[in-house]
Amino acid sequence: MRSLKGKRWLLLLKQINKTGLCLSLLFFFWSLSGKISAQEYSFRFNQTPASDALSEAARQTGIKLAFDAGELEKVFISGNYSGKSPESILSAILEGTGFRFRLEYGTYLIVRKKEDVSRERQVFTLTGMVVDKESGERLPYPNVQVVKENRYLLSSVEGTFSFSVRDTSAILLKVSYLGYQTTEKQVSVSDKEAIQIALTRNVHTIETVKVTGGWSDMASFTRQAGQLVFNPARFTDLPSFGETDIFRSLQLLPGIASSENSADLNIRGSSSDQNLVMFDGYTLYNLDHFFGEFSALNPQIIKDIQVYRGGFDSRYGERVSGIVDITGKSGNQYKPVINGNLNMISGSLTAEIPVGKKLTLVAGGRRAYSDVYSTYLTDALLSNLMSRIPTSPGQNTNEIKPDFTFSDYNLKMTWRPGQRDNVYFSLYGARDFLDNSNYFEKNQLGIDTKDINKWGNYGLGVSWRRQWKNSLYTEWQSGHSGYYNDYFNTTYLRGKPHGQPGQGKPQDPDSIRITNEKNKLEDFFVSLKGFYPAGQKNQLEAGMTVRLNRFAYYKDADLQLVYNDMENSGVLSSLYFQDKITLTRRWTVKPGLRLSYSGNTNRVYPEPRFSASYSSGKGFIFKIATGRYYQFLNKLVSEQTYGYNRNFWVLADGLNHPVVSSNHFIVGASLEKGHFFFEAEGYYKSIDGIEEYLFFTPDQRNKTPGNPKENGWDKFITGRGKAYGMDLMAKYESRGYTGWIAWSVSKSIRNFNEINHNADIPAPFDRTHDVKWVNILPLKNWNISSLLYYSTGKPYIKSSQKDPNFSTTRVYSRLPDYFRTDISANYNLKLKKALVKPGISVINLFNTTNYFDIYSREFEFQNTTTWQTTLVKAQELTFNFFVQFRF
Repeated sequence: MRSLKGKRWLLLLKQINKTGLCLSLLFFFWSLSGKISAQEYSFRFNQTPASDALSEAARQTGIKLAFDAGELEKVFISGNYSGKSPESILSAILEGTGFRFRLEYGTYLIVRKKEDVSRERQVFTLTGMVVDKESGERLPYPNVQVVKENRYLLSSVEGTFSFSVRDTSAILLKVSYLGYQTTEKQVSVSDKEAIQIALTRNVHTIETVKVTGGWSDMASFTRQAGQLVFNPARFTDLPSFGETDIFRSLQLLPGIASSENSADLNIRGSSSDQNLVMFDGYTLYNLDHFFGEFSALNPQIIKDIQVYRGGFDSRYGERVSGIVDITGKSGNQYKPVINGNLNMISGSLTAEIPVGKKLTLVAGGRRAYSDVYSTYLTDALLSNLMSRIPTSPGQNTNEIKPDFTFSDYNLKMTWRPGQRDNVYFSLYGARDFLDNSNYFEKNQLGIDTKDINKWGNYGLGVSWRRQWKNSLYTEWQSGHSGYYNDYFNTTYLRGKPHGQPGQGKPQDPDSIRITNEKNKLEDFFVSLKGFYPAGQKNQLEAGMTVRLNRFAYYKDADLQLVYNDMENSGVLSSLYFQDKITLTRRWTVKPGLRLSYSGNTNRVYPEPRFSASYSSGKGFIFKIATGRYYQFLNKLVSEQTYGYNRNFWVLADGLNHPVVSSNHFIVGASLEKGHFFFEAEGYYKSIDGIEEYLFFTPDQRNKTPGNPKENGWDKFITGRGKAYGMDLMAKYESRGYTGWIAWSVSKSIRNFNEINHNADIPAPFDRTHDVKWVNILPLKNWNISSLLYYSTGKPYIKSSQKDPNFSTTRVYSRLPDYFRTDISANYNLKLKKALVKPGISVINLFNTTNYFDIYSREFEFQNTTTWQTTLVKAQELTFNFFVQFRF
């Protein structure tokens, strides 16, 4: 027992010794910290400018200072100064100088004692710009917030901003940009030069091995109803058909219908021609490659994409549906950068080259190589893209295997004569060639078709942008763009098929069908616009544009019947004005007015606009928008039943071709909590002035009772339409995962007196449901993504009959519902100074059968009517391999 008690006492003594040692160590460090905290700072100055003295004090004490160096360098400090805290040092240095300090947001602001009150009554204007920290490139339309006032500033395409304040204290700015890390910066009224805020890009390569991408890295929704921003840097992480595609990526967002045809951006129940697509300020038309499978813009030269799904403000006009405003890269200012991409359809190369300190050059090109070497992916796309199906069971079938090639190029030069000025020259061009010739047999009739289509678009622009010292920002721009489409079709009908196309000569004079069609559109413009912050609550914008459009359209049949040979031109002049008003910390409104004068109609068209938003400050935003919109260029829907580019552009003249008009009404709300974001927007819009082009083919002419020639062989008809629906979005976004579900429920209808007696008919792109589910998962050096699409089948014309007065009876049906799942994976690899990203995409993982278009044509031959129905088939299970590189 004694020995047991003795052991207990020994253990107790050891525990006491350990506790004492710990207490002694704690006391030692506490004493050391007390000595450190009690350390005195001492300085000696002899006729030293106060600005230098304060800078030295800030360096040694580790504090942040903000002061007017120009004023304080005129004040000289002499003497010995000491103190135990930064406050005592600052008080000693500033004693007798007429200046004092105060602490704001962790920064000591130096101000004059006598002018504190008077200066607070003054209005100070500050200007700044937001740039990429790595390249020095300016970031378009950054989000800049004055934190204390919960005020969001208007920013420009140059990344510049300006604002007025009365508070002389330190001002905290919160700056964010999609794909970059959010930054907070303190500024003061003492900043004479433009404030430069450099943002760091979210890393998605193995430069740091660990993925450090922040939130809002793929898509961002703004306080403006209908507006969103998309990050082009993340396009490569999504599954692709072979080409990383801009428009196909935009179709993943709510309100933009998904489609196998990438070039068709159907925004909230409207046709793609009712969207204004701008690149570096000039308008582009018909942006498609390869049957619309790919959009005709190289993603490697794109810096920013702003999308408006309706309700857009008065800066934008001339379209009645949506806006896609694209800004091209201006280039790395510090070092040359080469970007490249090679996939199983095309190859591309882009170079960013600094030429001295003030000039940068960006050049890029892309070309399909299918005419030189055809990969299995090219063959798969061609063989599955268009298939012939019988109109009833047991009839013959055939497939078209077209030949194609496409190319596009970009060139942009940026000259910076000074910090406040930028001069740009931008050039773009694209061309496509499609040979859709084929041979088809049906009902003892051989149909030998030679079908050639060439189309392209181009644009160039020069702009001068300046941020003036009085906070006025101006932009002058001039440019030219255009589009052309040349289509030729010759079809030989043979009573006894020869088995192979081109064998023998047709004997019957009615056995040849010839169609030529040409459409050309040109655009010339000059514009001047600017914005100015008028006080703390108003941000004014105004501008003007003068635009000249010219178009030509030619269509014939059998070389003897010319349906149309039209040419027209017109000048459109526009003025706009708007004011973004901060009513309170929660409410912001933006009234605006746009006036457009058309020389062709000799009328002025007023377009009032209004939007408003309410922010609770806790992640909830309520927003509304409404406006009147006009469109003076219209792309007609044609009854042409063969060929790819079946529609064509015309210019409104107020007689044969009316001005298209629309009214928009949008209301919505969004909620952001942590990693989650939810948005719902409802919309309604009416559209007047929609056109269709009706005509009698030679075969229809021969069988139509009566004499259609009395009323002409063709007719332009005008109608109206409406679209309404709801767009829903649920998104989760963090550094380790990004995913969202977009669901659109909509209805789009049209009415024409000549079609079905003015009854409601579905718009060609009407779909009740459209669902997209997107998942992006970064795993160290890997990026893994998946896409799921589901949509209601599109409507199509099953049969159509016209009488000599063009009264048309149509029967509509719908394609089957569309469902597809895609997956993709890529790996970030660093080889010395080069970054390489190889990857694979699997399209239509479950190999579901889908169709996305259909058209028919009728033949009257030897007293027999033959219908040829062509169904455009969606892609089956397909693999695509690609590699991207950067050095």
